[in-house]
Amino acid sequence: MNRSIIPLLCSFLLLSASSASAASAFNITKILSQYPDYTNFNDLISKTGLASEINAKSTITLLAIPNGAIGDLTSKSNDVVKKILTTHVVLDYYDTMKLQKLKDKTTKLTTMFQESGKASNDQGFLNVTAKDNTFVFGSVVKDAQRDSRLEKSVMNQPYNISILGISQPIVTPGIDSPLAPSSAPPPKANTPKSSPPKAESPAEEEAEAPTKEDITEAPAPSKDADSPSADSPPADAQSPSSSSAEKLKISFGFFVLLASMVAAY
Repeated sequence: MNRSIIPLLCSFLLLSASSASAASAFNITKILSQYPDYTNFNDLISKTGLASEINAKSTITLLAIPNGAIGDLTSKSNDVVKKILTTHVVLDYYDTMKLQKLKDKTTKLTTMFQESGKASNDQGFLNVTAKDNTFVFGSVVKDAQRDSRLEKSVMNQPYNISILGISQPIVTPGIDSPLAPSSAPPPKANTPKSSPPKAESPAEEEAEAPTKEDITEAPAPSKDADSPSADSPPADAQSPSSSSAEKLKISFGFFVLLASMVAAY
């Protein structure tokens, strides 16, 4: 190969690469400036610095808000406005033809807010629902409103940039303030088992003081009780049986004595 051709070939390749790069690049501010209905939206993405971040992407879908639907976005801080608008930048290419292929189903879309690392609780994702040839966008966050409708295709440059006009801003819960943590149900109170009533010991029970009627006076001892009765035998008196035996002995002795005296005579 002739050495003089090599520099020409290299120049051609570099020129082709530069042309391809230029073809894929875009200036979102310049594009939107061609559409008067989106001047307020264009001002917001420029003021917040979002326009330069969009221009650095090779493929996006921008959900543009018309002037009449901007609402109170202009009164919010730049930081909050930027967060809200980054949820309107989808990191994929969607034009009306691609949306029509969804055929009555819901598709989850990833936005620039998810890429920023500031999203939580699915704040960086959108749902687009196709039904009866209408398309509705809304946040994936639980209980979020999904009422931002596709109105028209503003412009597209396949497959780098597509600008779709929507009816109103997409509201993502908690994006302009911290999300309140989900409240956990209070712990169930454990009802203590009722213990049987404590039996009071006899010592603990207070004895009732006896009433006057309950006190019975003991009968006073009779005067005769101090001395033994005269009719009662003494403590050492012999029983009747021992007294009879003694009398029998005396009679027998007397009889023997009498017999001895008779014999002597």
